[in-house]
Amino acid sequence: MTFKRNVWLFFVICMVCLFACEEAEDPIEIEPEPEKTVVIQYGTVSGTVTDVGSGEPILGATVTLQGLSFTTGVDGTFAFHGISYSDAHTLTVADVDYKPYNQPLTLSQPRLTVDVALTPLRDPEAEIQEFFDHFSDLLESLDMDNIEAIRALFSETYVAADDPATLFGVASGIIPENYEDVVPAMTQLFEEYVSLEFIFNDIEIDVTNARKMAVTLRLDINAEKGEQRDLRELKAHCKFEFRREGSDWKIVHWQLFELDIRL
Repeated sequence: MTFKRNVWLFFVICMVCLFACEEAEDPIEIEPEPEKTVVIQYGTVSGTVTDVGSGEPILGATVTLQGLSFTTGVDGTFAFHGISYSDAHTLTVADVDYKPYNQPLTLSQPRLTVDVALTPLRDPEAEIQEFFDHFSDLLESLDMDNIEAIRALFSETYVAADDPATLFGVASGIIPENYEDVVPAMTQLFEEYVSLEFIFNDIEIDVTNARKMAVTLRLDINAEKGEQRDLRELKAHCKFEFRREGSDWKIVHWQLFELDIRL
């Protein structure tokens, strides 16, 4: 009996100590982790869009970055402000007369300069050679039905130069004075001559961009006038200024530097 009583007493003491320890133990407080602050930084991406050949700025190109679009002005520049720092940006440039342009970029600084050089869709030199070949064919045809096609080669803003050599060419009926004069001048030319040969030689091209250029050349005209087929020869050093309107090149200015006429 004494042994059982001792065991029971030991059990009671252990239980009392256990409960006493649980009541005395302070609760453990777990502090929450501090929230991490995410800082988003922003910068500016700017640059200039130019023609790859001439280095001249391109007007009217559409530059896109991070869902934003910018159309370049006469100086070819663009600027995007408030662009988030990232290594996953893509700058795109689109223009109807140039090949599409895409460039991945990383922005990790307040200001980033990205200059873009665009390549024309077509070869301006090949286009101008085709232009003068077509111009010659139309003039040499002496076909009144082709006069409207000749006028289509001139811009509505076309005007001839006002220097003495050019004015003499205008008075001789060789070149039109302005756009309104194209049809009358060509009509008179076709009526007076029974044979025409227009030869454009030594063509030199100064390309500003895919929409603007200047061309200097030597023009040789051999003609026969009237029923007597009187011979006329004209040799001139010329300058043409061109502008692309839509998909076609148009003459906007015509100047004669030197003029030699042999009757």
